[in-house]
Amino acid sequence: MKISNPVQTAMAAALLFSSCLLMNACTKNLADNTLSQQATDAAKRAAVLTGAVTDSSLIAYKKSPHEIYAGFYRFQGPCYGAAPNGSNFSQVPDSLDVLILFCFSPSSPIADSVPRWINALHAKGTKVIVTGNLDLAPGAPDNTTGYATTAKRIMDSIVNRYGFDGYDIDIESNPSGTELTRMAGVYSALSKYLGPKSGTGKLLTFDTNQSGSNSLFKKVYTMVDYVWLQAYGRGASTLQSTWNTFAPYIKSTQFIPGFSFYEERGYPGNVWYDVTYPVNGTGRAFDYARWEPSGGKKGGVFSYAIDRDAPLTSSTDNTLYTPTYIVSKMLIRIMNP
Repeated sequence: MKISNPVQTAMAAALLFSSCLLMNACTKNLADNTLSQQATDAAKRAAVLTGAVTDSSLIAYKKSPHEIYAGFYRFQGPCYGAAPNGSNFSQVPDSLDVLILFCFSPSSPIADSVPRWINALHAKGTKVIVTGNLDLAPGAPDNTTGYATTAKRIMDSIVNRYGFDGYDIDIESNPSGTELTRMAGVYSALSKYLGPKSGTGKLLTFDTNQSGSNSLFKKVYTMVDYVWLQAYGRGASTLQSTWNTFAPYIKSTQFIPGFSFYEERGYPGNVWYDVTYPVNGTGRAFDYARWEPSGGKKGGVFSYAIDRDAPLTSSTDNTLYTPTYIVSKMLIRIMNP
């Protein structure tokens, strides 16, 4: 796919704006503002995508309208060993918008480094959130008081303690009865601190392999910033039908389909083949980046196991790689040319 030169885009927008003023061909209040914003946004993208990157340009880019790229980084301990790209997750691509720590625990041997690495990403405008659950805090009653206690414990012991920018809930079932009541209760209690209803700017997200008919989602969708759809192993042609189930509840820009990089010891039973080798811009991951829902724009794309973004020597090779985040960088460019 040919990528437009972002510098030329910025120049063209600026020239068009100048011509508009000279020729009086545009109305003062509408077209001038529109073209000026286009030039500004194009310049922000140009600075990031051409390598003229400073922290201020990265922050400006991430605040501008664009399709985001997010990545789940599997943290060292208790679930995983050191990642191929290293344990220091602050080394992810500068233009990553949201990093999601997966299987994080304060008991990890490197947990004390997390605030420092988060601060390094904050300097670039990257948000860092953490995946967790909605289990009641130890000793908390299964009622409104217990839900509030649980939410405060999550905030105090995880989110605020380490400096995270939000909390991600992994939902891979369709709860009912008392379980549904409890989960919705804790999610609602969290929305006081996180998500669009909180006013804090911190994220509350819904990470799922379910559809928009999920029982919990239908109770909490007004409290959700993004839906991370685990679309691993699926063709991009299936995304529209899944989006249709979420469309009555959220904006298309809140809907973010995701693919998976290969996992350790994955072959042959746990390899999704969403990224094929050699890396040449083809495969499901790239199809997702190019896909758009009918009548709108998606929020972006996420990757699971971004810690294993590397060009392998074959689709089944779990050991030979050169860590470069090559796929992630290509996807960002495809979505924001």
